[in-house]
Amino acid sequence: MKGWIVVNSFVNSIKFKELYEFFKNSAKKLNIQLEVRTTDSLICSTDDFFSKFELPDFIIFWDKDIYLAQRLETLGIPLFNSAKAIQLCDNKILTTLALNKRVAIPKTIIVPKTFEGVDYNKFTFLEEAIKILSLPIIIKEAYGSFGQQVYLANSLEEAKKIFENIKFKDCLIQEFISSSYGKDVRVNVVGGEVVASMLRFNDNDFRSNISNGGSMKAITPSNSQKEIALKACKILGLTFAGVDVLFGDNDKSYICEVNSNPHFKITFDCTGVDMSEKILIHIKNSI
Repeated sequence: MKGWIVVNSFVNSIKFKELYEFFKNSAKKLNIQLEVRTTDSLICSTDDFFSKFELPDFIIFWDKDIYLAQRLETLGIPLFNSAKAIQLCDNKILTTLALNKRVAIPKTIIVPKTFEGVDYNKFTFLEEAIKILSLPIIIKEAYGSFGQQVYLANSLEEAKKIFENIKFKDCLIQEFISSSYGKDVRVNVVGGEVVASMLRFNDNDFRSNISNGGSMKAITPSNSQKEIALKACKILGLTFAGVDVLFGDNDKSYICEVNSNPHFKITFDCTGVDMSEKILIHIKNSI
């Protein structure tokens, strides 16, 4: 069996390269020929462009280039995850729209669209959002990773300053789940099963991300956490994912975010579970 893992041409950080090595080592163990392909080696073109390649049996699409993912799908190659699933997860607004009223998520307001050069130059929407959600509020840019584009505002003035810095980017506003301050559960799912979970916690930040100084501990998730994570993955059409689950009151769980390309090196360090192997075994058994 032959596969490609498609990775971004321009991101060369160690944390990404580590993941690619995990996949290559797991593929070797499973007798799968896995070749790393950068996105710039597969630039969108006509079918003739791809005729020079020996096409693989499957592709692990470890990027967010939706256009290329869709282009590859037209060649009939199974993509894991699919272009649609990646698109729904990459844009937090689309994630919210897909999950709303189907699983529990924090109460959310989608901010009216503005444009580059116009920016957010009036804040009636923000005043109304605070009336509905109460302070503090969470502000999230539609696109972002590692918690870097997520903000906590304790007042109208703080929120205004955040939007002035965001300028024109699409974003949403959510209620603050105080019972989950600085903590959540990362539930890792492969092929409709929970394969590893960890508690992430940070006493110095409302975000639990390890990259923001958080800590981690392997745990067994509650039934509520398992159920909501698995349901979210099914709704979004994900073969594998890292699902961030917030703690509500009385054992209630909320979906915070769903990651179609989870950085599972931290999960491995915490739990000893190698998600690359789990993903490749699932792919091998399903095609």
